[in-house]
Amino acid sequence: MYSSTNMSKMEKRKERSDNVIDSSMDVHDYAASASNECDYSTTPLPDTPSKPPAQKKGKILNSDELADSAIISTLSALINNRSDALEGMISANAIKIEELKQTIDFVCAEVKDLQKNVKDVNVRLKAQERLGGANETRISDLERYSRRWNLRLFGVPETYKENIRSEVIRVCGETYPEARSKYPDAVDSVHRLGKGGDNTRPRAIIMQFTSRVVRDALWKAAKKSQFLKNNNLRFAEDLTSSDRERRRILWPKVKEARAAGKSAYYIGARAFIDGIEISP
Repeated sequence: MYSSTNMSKMEKRKERSDNVIDSSMDVHDYAASASNECDYSTTPLPDTPSKPPAQKKGKILNSDELADSAIISTLSALINNRSDALEGMISANAIKIEELKQTIDFVCAEVKDLQKNVKDVNVRLKAQERLGGANETRISDLERYSRRWNLRLFGVPETYKENIRSEVIRVCGETYPEARSKYPDAVDSVHRLGKGGDNTRPRAIIMQFTSRVVRDALWKAAKKSQFLKNNNLRFAEDLTSSDRERRRILWPKVKEARAAGKSAYYIGARAFIDGIEISP
């Protein structure tokens, strides 16, 4: 049990606490009323001391972290160096590409000019080809016309120091006697063709006439001359190389037609069978 002394102490403490509560309530009310009446602008506030912000302590790296950091720094420096080198190369290549582009543009312009020149040359060349073809045809016609004054004679034996013109006039007189008196004047120039030295086969003789009438009459009579057949002699037209080649190609058809009893003959380089012209 508690003693009377202790009881009195506890009662006193309780009493003091109640007084404190009552006084605080009174102060609160006073402060609330006083706050409405006080002018804080005239009452300076005390300075609040400020502390500088505390510095953060650096983290202490261990050996592995230091090695990784060194590797990263090395790689970063290497990447920067490579990047700088690539930028330099790109810049240099850009200059070279621009120069190359200018060169290509120049070459393209030159090519266009050349193409135009080639086109003009082709046009002129085609014109020259047409003109050349026309001139070739004209020359061939002139040559063919001039050769119509000639005849070739095959089969006359060659002799030493022969008088070939006298022998030709004799053969012509035997082939077509009607113009015998005209041959000395009608037969102009006579000579053998090719080089001598081959005694197995006599060279052909070419004759140039001054009269187409005498020449044509002799040529017509030679086709049916018995004298020529008996002496293995033969007259032929003096053809151009192209006409001779065309006749050579047509000869098999002419020969076949003659063997079949048909009328086959030549007029110049043209071949006819029963009056119808044949083609190669």
